[in-house]
Amino acid sequence: MNVASYAPGQAGSVQFAISADDCLLHFDAEQLTAKQRADDKANKDLIAMLQCASQFIAGPGDRVALYEGFDVDPWRATLARYQGFFAELGLDPVTMEACSFHPREGFYAPLASAPPPTDLVTVYLISGSNRVLHQGSSALAISQDVNSKMTLARDAASRGIPVPASLVLRHDELTGEAARRFLAAAGGPVMLKVMGLAGARNVTTVSSIDAARDYLAEYEAGLEVLLQQRLDPAQYTEMTADLRVADDSIEIANVRQILFQDGLWVGNYISDRIPLSTRQRAALIRVGEYVRSKGYSAAEGLNCGIDFFVRGDDIMIIEINARWTGGLMPAEMVSRLGIGDGDTVVAFDSIATANLDQYLAFCDRHLYRGKGAPFAGIPMGFSPYTFTDESGAERMYVWQMVTGDLQAFRAAQSRELGSGDLAVTAAISLPDAITPA
Repeated sequence: MNVASYAPGQAGSVQFAISADDCLLHFDAEQLTAKQRADDKANKDLIAMLQCASQFIAGPGDRVALYEGFDVDPWRATLARYQGFFAELGLDPVTMEACSFHPREGFYAPLASAPPPTDLVTVYLISGSNRVLHQGSSALAISQDVNSKMTLARDAASRGIPVPASLVLRHDELTGEAARRFLAAAGGPVMLKVMGLAGARNVTTVSSIDAARDYLAEYEAGLEVLLQQRLDPAQYTEMTADLRVADDSIEIANVRQILFQDGLWVGNYISDRIPLSTRQRAALIRVGEYVRSKGYSAAEGLNCGIDFFVRGDDIMIIEINARWTGGLMPAEMVSRLGIGDGDTVVAFDSIATANLDQYLAFCDRHLYRGKGAPFAGIPMGFSPYTFTDESGAERMYVWQMVTGDLQAFRAAQSRELGSGDLAVTAAISLPDAITPA
């Protein structure tokens, strides 16, 4: 079975099997801490939206695997509505006949027992969670290596990759002199990073050794951690890009600005007007050459995300995500619809579950139907796994893209949706223009 994080647009047929694989890349399921288990559950709740969006990324002859939570109403009917939205957008999505439904835990087992009739199987990330598919130690070892913050910090200088000042050490070495010197030299808060989940759930800011030890209290003494210089957000802009890493080429597929809320990634700002200098592009290509030298490559092309900061012509590489990324699908949507020359904001958001029909009608009224309208919405996905908010109301996650006049879209959502629906979109502010020196 040809299993990897294949980039979109493959010539052969593809089984899309996107699940939450981050936590079991570096940890065994039996060794997860309480926090890791909670984060893993939250990640599965959210990644269901990427499974829904896989329906438009996939093409004729492709197949899409989804969590079994989608296979009951009202979620199965909602899934069909999203297929209808994607079809109206002209994206030729897969139909329900091409979808299969699998348990959240043991998601890959049905695909292993009955291999799909496709040329390729694309997963979010090669990990221990999908070992039943790739079955070899080499693919997992490569994935662990190229997705390691610690390995990047060690290798960066010798590979010409610019990174912030960094110190790799074990959890039980935090009380040592090296860590104290690093904190003293920083003159303020530093980033503390561990292996784990996406969306900044494995990253925090600390100002003291005691704060670092408190954050790591659940982890074993031998765990590797990374202390890294904190880049001032008033001076630097945080960005992300997807590379297509093939055996004979490396291409920058897209560039996006990262949007955060309460310290967590919530979405992206996408526009063709986000520039990169020649120096910055060269640095991103060097990262692609670096992961390819470690074995992360395929003739068909693999996806590789890079998180980085820019300031003028400067660039600092923060993290390599040799996998699919949360912004890859929105970037593909923008590209396929040809709307990259305007302002596009995409975010993980939520609505009251009781307002689902109202929200779907809102999506239909304001669906992107070509250029000319002052604004449009593009529903990307939803999750069938609901949650209860502080008021006790049941809510559901939705993935929403807005193109054009964001303020006009907000006025429409305020008039037409329930109070509190799409609250993240209502709070996001468009970034300042980025102009490399």
